[in-house]
Amino acid sequence: MIFEKNDIMKDYLYIDSSDDAHQSRFKVSDTPKIDHLIKEKQFTKALSEIDNSLKTDYNYTNLNLKGIVLQNLGRFDESLECFDDALKLHESSDIHLNKANCLYGWAKVTFFPEADYEKALRLIECGIENIPESEDPSEFYFLKAEILEALNQLADAHKCYLTAYKEFDRLREFEEQCEYLNTTQDTLINIVGSDFYNFTPEAGNVLSLVRDEDNEHDPDAVAAVYEGETVGYVANNPYTLIDEVKSASDIKNSISDNQKAEILFIYLGEYVVAKLLD
Repeated sequence: MIFEKNDIMKDYLYIDSSDDAHQSRFKVSDTPKIDHLIKEKQFTKALSEIDNSLKTDYNYTNLNLKGIVLQNLGRFDESLECFDDALKLHESSDIHLNKANCLYGWAKVTFFPEADYEKALRLIECGIENIPESEDPSEFYFLKAEILEALNQLADAHKCYLTAYKEFDRLREFEEQCEYLNTTQDTLINIVGSDFYNFTPEAGNVLSLVRDEDNEHDPDAVAAVYEGETVGYVANNPYTLIDEVKSASDIKNSISDNQKAEILFIYLGEYVVAKLLD
C-alpha cells in the first residue's frame, strides 16, 4: 500500500513495520528520536519515550505513535485502544488507516498460526470497515477470503476473491447465481465427470438423463447424455454435491424415461448446475 504526502501530512514520514508485508506501513509524526527508534525496531525504547511524551503532551499524534509501536510489539488490543483514543481527539483518515493495518496484522496472526478463524474473521471485517476510501482494500479481501475458505464458507470466499481482483462484473454474475440458488423452485442437479468424458459444459446445453441401473459402482446412477454420448453423471456423492441440488438417489425414481435437463451455469468454477425440464 503506497502513501502520498499531502498538505495536512507534510511533516509525516513513512515507517514500514515489517520486512515482508507492505500492508503494515504507517504514517507517523516528525518526532526524530522516536522515529529513529522505530526505524531501528527498538520498539520497547520507543514506547518508553512516547509514554514520557504523553505525560506532558496528551495529543492524537503521540497516541497514534503509541498505537504503531504497540502493534509492532504484538500488543494489538492496546494498539487499537490508542488509535481509538487518537480518533476521539482528531478524526483522521491516516489514523483510520493505521487502525485498519493493525486489525489486518492481528487478523493475520489470529488466522495463522493461532487458527482462531471466527475471531480472525471479525478482526478483518473491522479492518475493512476502517480502510479510507482512498486506499486499496485488496489485501484485506484476500485475507478475508482465505479465512472464509478455512471456515468452509466457499461462496462468500469467492465473492471476496473477486472483490480483491476487482472482477466486479464476475462478482455481479456470481451474486445472481447465488440469489437464484437460494430462491428458485426449480429442481436442480449437478453434473460430474465431464472432464473424464472430454465434454465442455456450456450454459444452455440440454442433456438427457438416463437411469444406469447396471452401474456396478452405484445402483442409483443417472447418466447425462448429450447428442447421443454419455458426458457425465448426476452427482451422488456428498463430496460432489452442494446444498441446493438434488442427488441422483433423490431424483432416480421421479424422473421420466425421456427426462431432460438444461445446464444453467458453472458454480464456483466446479459445479455444473442444471435444472430438470418439464
